[in-house]
Amino acid sequence: MRNGEAMGKGSGIRRLRRRIRHLPTWSKAAALALVGVVAFFGVAIGMGAAAERPEEPVASLDVADAAPDLPVAVADEAAQPPDTASASAPAAGAVAPAVLDGASGTADVNLFDASGAQRAVDPSEVPAVAAALEAFRSAGCNAGFVVYDFASQRGLGCNADAAFSSASTIKAPFVTYVAQALVDEGGAALDDEVFEDTVTEGTGIMASDGQSTYDLATVLTDTIVYSDNTGYALLRNRYSEGFEAWAAAAGVDAAAWGGEWYPSYTPRELAKLWLGVGGYLRSGGGQASFCEGLLAQTGTSFIREVLGSDHQVLSKAGYEIDTPLYDMGALNDAGIVRSAAGDYLVAVMSDADYDDAYFTDNEPLILNLIAALDEAHDRLLAA
Repeated sequence: MRNGEAMGKGSGIRRLRRRIRHLPTWSKAAALALVGVVAFFGVAIGMGAAAERPEEPVASLDVADAAPDLPVAVADEAAQPPDTASASAPAAGAVAPAVLDGASGTADVNLFDASGAQRAVDPSEVPAVAAALEAFRSAGCNAGFVVYDFASQRGLGCNADAAFSSASTIKAPFVTYVAQALVDEGGAALDDEVFEDTVTEGTGIMASDGQSTYDLATVLTDTIVYSDNTGYALLRNRYSEGFEAWAAAAGVDAAAWGGEWYPSYTPRELAKLWLGVGGYLRSGGGQASFCEGLLAQTGTSFIREVLGSDHQVLSKAGYEIDTPLYDMGALNDAGIVRSAAGDYLVAVMSDADYDDAYFTDNEPLILNLIAALDEAHDRLLAA
């Protein structure tokens, strides 16, 4: 556990008890036995061991100190991004997943394009991005991202191969898969009755709304708009069989997750999953407009919070807190930003703590990074 130590004892125990409700029945008794111990000792031990972390990210940072491990670009290369393969603007579905393999898999920020060209980006070219990444590091956290502009066919990447908890970001590709591969193909219908045979607490409204049956359209809607954990569980229990094939078509090996509903994956994999989502939305077929409407009104979207006043944002965030039992902090968001300059994809992942009910002081970390990436997109990527 990282930032939780700075909270009051009462909220820490409430979070622990809430997490225990997610545990299998066989482990609840043992876990609950720990609550009294944690209540008495946890805060004192945590406060003594925790490193101090700023509530706000660094507002400005000397470029030389921002990311000293980033390679310095050659002067004549730094002035221009690499040439693009084509001046045309392909739809999201027309982008081969392998294009995103050019994104930097390390802490070095890089610029890449659809032709395979790539180069390191000096912090002086993206000072706000460097400062936002340094703020994560100063808070004891790691972050990574992939940004890709569909019109210019250029992208930015950093730590694209670092594994993070998916949290609820997985719900967007899974709901898209259900709509595209099942509803559109006749394997399911939006008016199918779904019995609530599983209840999962946490985010969402279905666990406490008193209903026992829903139509499939409502389950899909609640899973995205309210990030409903019960809705997602109902979908996974019924429709998981073909998801690995859908993900494989997007260039992601979901079989490697071993059946995990909330796997760990990388910003590159999340971005590729969103190529699959975006391709379906751009197709306009079947239930594409229905899915687009859901992704346009997600209850929590860090991307929309930063960019929604100027752009349409289709996104699905995912976040989690650390607990004494599990190291599972996550502060993520991914989606497609529709700007006047053209659409672009952004996937940001981190291991920072976040909980909308109890713990929000890490939110500026991701908000500042998203804002910095938008500025870098307009300057370096936009056609």
